[in-house]
Amino acid sequence: MGREMMDREIPGTTVFTGERSRQGYRLNQMAMSLSDPVNRQRFCADEARYMAEMGLSEAQQDAVRRRDWAAMIAQGGNIYLLLKIGATVGQSVLDMQKQMRGEN
Repeated sequence: MGREMMDREIPGTTVFTGERSRQGYRLNQMAMSLSDPVNRQRFCADEARYMAEMGLSEAQQDAVRRRDWAAMIAQGGNIYLLLKIGATVGQSVLDMQKQMRGEN
């Protein structure tokens, strides 16, 4: 892909850049931690405490609390890792897509 294509904005799309990746490091780290059943149980028991322990920013915590997948992506969340949060809270990929399209 040519550099000119990479620099173009795609309307309605959040591009996952290196800067956004760094911004979302703790959010993605928390999402990855939910691969462990013990961590899923801890998260479900007290989301606020778990997110604070993982060092999420207030904006990231707010996005997770609201299940705002587009906001999580804007906060640096990697969609493949955010799927772990969705699975933990009982939301399917289809539910996530509907919410991001404004259909919920």
